[in-house]
Amino acid sequence: MLMGGVSAAAMLLGGAAVAQDAPADPQASSEDTIVVTGSRIRRSNATTAIPTQIFTTDDIDESGTVDVGEILVDIPGVDSSLSPESTDLSIQNSGLSTINLRGLGSERTLVLIDGRRAVSNSGNGERVSLQTIPAGFVDSIEVTTGGASAIYGSDAIAGVANIILERNMEGVEVDARYGWADASGERETTLELTMGRNFDNDRGNIMVALSYDHETAVYADETRPDSLRTDDWSGNGEYNDYSLTSYIPGGRFESDDAWNVDGVWYNDKSLAPDDGRNPSVGFETALDGWNYRPGRTLSPEVTAYTAAARGRYELTPRIEVFADLLWSRVDSLYEGSYESAIYSTDIGPIGNTFDIGQISSSNPFIPAAVEETRSGSVSWYRRFVEVGQETRDNERETMRLATGLTGELGETWQWNAFATYGRFEQNQIQGNNLNYLNIHYALDVESDGAGGYQCADAGARADGCIPLNIFGEGSITPEMADYIRIDGHVQQIREQTVIGGSMDGELFDAPAGAVSAAFGLEWREETQDTNVDAIILEETTSLSVIPEIEASFDVVEAFAEVEIPLLETVTAQLAARVADYSTIGTISSYNVGGYWEPTDTLRFRTQYSRSQRAPTITEFYSAPRQDADDLRDPCDGLRPDGSGVTAPPGTGFDPAVIAANCLSNPGIQAFFADPNNVGQPFEFDGSVNAPNAGNNTLTEETADTFTIGAVWAPSFAEDLVFIVDYYNIKVEDAIGSVSTQTTVDLCYGSPNFPDNRFCDVVTRDTSNGRVIEVINRQENLNELLSEGIDVSVLWDFEVQSVPGEFGLDLRYSRSLADEYEFIGEAGTPVREDSNGSMYDPTHEARARLSWSRGDFYASYTLKYESGGIDDLDVDPSDPYYFEADDRFVSNIYARYRFGDDYRTTVYAGINNLFDDYGTFLPSNFNSGSTANLKGPQNDPIGRQFYVGLRSRF
Repeated sequence: MLMGGVSAAAMLLGGAAVAQDAPADPQASSEDTIVVTGSRIRRSNATTAIPTQIFTTDDIDESGTVDVGEILVDIPGVDSSLSPESTDLSIQNSGLSTINLRGLGSERTLVLIDGRRAVSNSGNGERVSLQTIPAGFVDSIEVTTGGASAIYGSDAIAGVANIILERNMEGVEVDARYGWADASGERETTLELTMGRNFDNDRGNIMVALSYDHETAVYADETRPDSLRTDDWSGNGEYNDYSLTSYIPGGRFESDDAWNVDGVWYNDKSLAPDDGRNPSVGFETALDGWNYRPGRTLSPEVTAYTAAARGRYELTPRIEVFADLLWSRVDSLYEGSYESAIYSTDIGPIGNTFDIGQISSSNPFIPAAVEETRSGSVSWYRRFVEVGQETRDNERETMRLATGLTGELGETWQWNAFATYGRFEQNQIQGNNLNYLNIHYALDVESDGAGGYQCADAGARADGCIPLNIFGEGSITPEMADYIRIDGHVQQIREQTVIGGSMDGELFDAPAGAVSAAFGLEWREETQDTNVDAIILEETTSLSVIPEIEASFDVVEAFAEVEIPLLETVTAQLAARVADYSTIGTISSYNVGGYWEPTDTLRFRTQYSRSQRAPTITEFYSAPRQDADDLRDPCDGLRPDGSGVTAPPGTGFDPAVIAANCLSNPGIQAFFADPNNVGQPFEFDGSVNAPNAGNNTLTEETADTFTIGAVWAPSFAEDLVFIVDYYNIKVEDAIGSVSTQTTVDLCYGSPNFPDNRFCDVVTRDTSNGRVIEVINRQENLNELLSEGIDVSVLWDFEVQSVPGEFGLDLRYSRSLADEYEFIGEAGTPVREDSNGSMYDPTHEARARLSWSRGDFYASYTLKYESGGIDDLDVDPSDPYYFEADDRFVSNIYARYRFGDDYRTTVYAGINNLFDDYGTFLPSNFNSGSTANLKGPQNDPIGRQFYVGLRSRF
């Protein structure tokens, strides 16, 4: 709950900043000044034109987790950009926890620690992982939604999350917490120790904090039956059990014909144990395929260690020195499926490749049962289960240092000067991958002249080549598996150095009140160094290709802010910032806002801001780095006469144009020329390599943000507050990339095929026509738009004849638009809207009802998310139209405080009370995943219980 014990008057004067269960400080006066994230000016009662929400340590308790990111996504308008559950398939970001304001992406959300920037925790973007903040050190969290670039920097287009650390603790505090999920089996253990003391007659304070948090993994198994389902959507309102893979552990030796016209032999069935089917029936994936889901990670194992120390000392009554050290190490382990390969798997970079190859007719491992009918070399498909599950083991270490001076000038001015240094290092081991080159050598086997076998290539033998038998399940021995297995290491280092200073205070007295101002100067340098094993760059393995980067930029920024009381009831707030980047030159931002209080119970507020964001290191410098996307090929279903294709939903493309473009591709021509494919349509629907790439011709993006809102505390009800805010954020020249699916659709739907910019980044295999790569290159898109309305109702009340006090906290967010526009063919704008999709629900709400009496507090929280549509381009009358159910999640929580000065708290709760893990999404949907329960509205962990004890002494 974000309000309790806070009067409506204080709520009104503080804009939208409200604190959960924050008892009034008996020593605080109405003239106390504080800094609120929406402004750098210290102001009475925290008045600001920008909506701000404040969270306290009680909110952390009530969330049942110490992950600050998980806490913040509880409120509408704040989304999880990355989470341990959503990033398991991510090559570089698995295990991270970051937030995303207004759906504009983590790169447009600025995360601060005590108002200062923090080094990124990601090697491919500007993302601060909120797991790296020791929860025991956190005093409060302030979230500002609205353009704040003029105040804090260009990254704050969508808003700011400011983590405020505790400043003056005395004593020792211990916190122990344990959580368990009854269905999925997930367990979480948290231990925290925080110590602090004043010294030298309270002129100084020193604090130390240590914490440990461990979350066990959740796997696809019988505890979550839907995680094992192999359903695809049939298009007639039913599920079909078709989502299996033809890459099976025993190996598949392809084609329904035992003999082909070229004399090459193919075995059409698996060498797995007999399943009782007629042996003359060829392999059918829907019946003979393999379910690759069991054992995969739905939520990875995550272990976080944090340590922190901070100190301050009053050098003189008006000058104070401070120093902070924050350290964290976060380990995460993701376990995927088993790697597979086929005879035509490419070895080497695109443009200089060769195949693993077919199995020679002289190979001694060909089973005797097929030796009689074999002729020529053998083509094969196989999943290499004996090598082990693919893993991504991440170790992320972060260190943040800050030191500086703060002081006072005269009666109303304050100043500060600081320097910060941050270093992030990620070491990732990609485990149990396949060495394609070694497979190539190991399949070429000859007699060793002594009754055994050896690899035919002498150089490979000298390097330890082991002959490989892929015929049948379990045919690969541990020695064979060791030879074809490869683990890869990736190291990414980010460093940030900031030196800055600022002043704020009252300039002069005007008729309506004091005119206040803040101004400052800041220099910042960011560097990135990515190092990978040489074999990764050779592209001879299944290891994800991550390019090496050594890049940096620096920027000098100057800012100013002023608050002008125009009338007793009207105040204007102005801010401006100029930044000079070493990469793109000078950019500027400004902010104009204010508020009007026509009565003691009503306030209106508004702001308009112009913000410019410079590209990040990754956006500007990165070479293509490997990733994968699902693709529905527009050429899928094509036949040699041009029939069989349909236009992608919502595009309006001419199927005849698509067919002609597809038939002109040399790879698809080679597919139809293959005698094995006579009478067969061209088929491709699956995952493709979709590397992300930077672009050093990028320019800055420019965002215009408009917000207007009102806060009303009606006189007819004590401690009742209504808040409404409208926002409109339009980003011109937005930095981003066109999606893989859209790129391929626009390439093949164009009359100008192949001479258009979308075809330039699409590569097909010249031997079979399959799409093998679509480069997602960063560019300045035409426009991003985010628009919506936020509504809150906050009320502390009592009910006659019922003891205790009640609290009501209602928050609702209505998305009106979430879309992006880019320039398509012939300069025609193409607009894509995601509002109402599964990734962008139209309606989000949270309602919390609390009751407290004396030392006891309890609450019930209901979270609502409207069901999203899988593909907004599909008409509701189409059989493939699918809309997820609305989702309701209930949480309960209780705590009791006791002991001297109530210094001990015991608390407990249940999250996801009714174990709602969301709508099952078939894997052939846009929002579905082959891992199952990994859609944007799924919760693989499910109902979770937790208990905790905190004591300070």
